[in-house]
Amino acid sequence: MEQQLLQEEKKPNALAFKVAISFAVYSIVLIFILKFLGIDSVDPDLPIAEKVIAMVLSYGVFILAIFYTQVTYRKMLGGYITYAKAFSTGFKVAAYAGLFVGLLFILYYKVLDPSALDRVADSAIEKANGNEQQIKGIEMMRGYMWAFTAFGAAIVYTILGLIISLITAAIVKKEPSL
Repeated sequence: MEQQLLQEEKKPNALAFKVAISFAVYSIVLIFILKFLGIDSVDPDLPIAEKVIAMVLSYGVFILAIFYTQVTYRKMLGGYITYAKAFSTGFKVAAYAGLFVGLLFILYYKVLDPSALDRVADSAIEKANGNEQQIKGIEMMRGYMWAFTAFGAAIVYTILGLIISLITAAIVKKEPSL
């Protein structure tokens, strides 16, 4: 009964919000750091090791952010959390992070580095290998690519966060013994 009262009093929304904003800002900073180091994730000739490093720095930290939020919320609840509460907490982080990363990508592509979209489009044209239909489609989408990229990032982080939350909730859950 006491555990149920603690769960009703303490909501994970503020914690999830803070962690998601922190992760979104981290993502934008990471883009600039990788750019400064000469690692361009859209470069088709990027060595595999650099691709792996960029993926781990992005998605590995995302996994840790979800896990951290779930563990912190469990501590707020007195050391116990159900699977459903742990999953819900992790998914809130994923949903907020998807939203904030999408918004920050719009800011990045429209204000901070508009030339980045040209690199993305040029890379896509290079991958088309002279296929006129693909090249024409890329050229038609060039003006809207910022929206597709931001929306795509938001969807990817939300769906990936859903899967991660399902897994980490099973690890984090700890129910009081009867």
